[in-house]
Amino acid sequence: MSALFSGTVSAAPAIVLLVVAVTCAVTDLWKGKIYNAVTYPAMALGVVLALVQHGASGIYFALGGFAVGFFPAFVLFALGGMGGGDVKLLGAIGAIAGAVAATETLILAFLVGGLFALGKLAWHGRLFATLGRTLRSIFGALWPGLGPAKTPPEGRLEVRFGVAICVALVATLWDLRSGALSSLL
Repeated sequence: MSALFSGTVSAAPAIVLLVVAVTCAVTDLWKGKIYNAVTYPAMALGVVLALVQHGASGIYFALGGFAVGFFPAFVLFALGGMGGGDVKLLGAIGAIAGAVAATETLILAFLVGGLFALGKLAWHGRLFATLGRTLRSIFGALWPGLGPAKTPPEGRLEVRFGVAICVALVATLWDLRSGALSSLL
């Protein structure tokens, strides 16, 4: 049972993960979509790989990893903060890599995505205005009468989160092999 909660990813799943993540990052950058034709087969392949590696108990490995990757991201999707393809990609990563790797990938993806968002805001010259509106919204919730910040006329900027997930996955696989990131904590 300890292998089900192992923090390592063997070679075959790691290769599948890299192919899926790079494919999704490219299509996300190119077309702005992460296709079901990539994520659904990856989820199914994750279940098959888990069954081959862990036997019948591998279903728990795959489903647990799927749950860890999918459900936190689904909450953000339901709130309008993430695309559906990103959610399914994180679920597929969990199904293939398991709960430990899915957790680390999810956390790193949010960090990398946040850095991408800050960089994009700075590139477009909207970083300080956005930070000011964010602070006003926070303080507006705490002090009645301050009111919410006004929405800018230029619209929202979007970050292609599939790229952040891909970078986070590569960092996770590297960390699970070397322990380099985990040793910093």
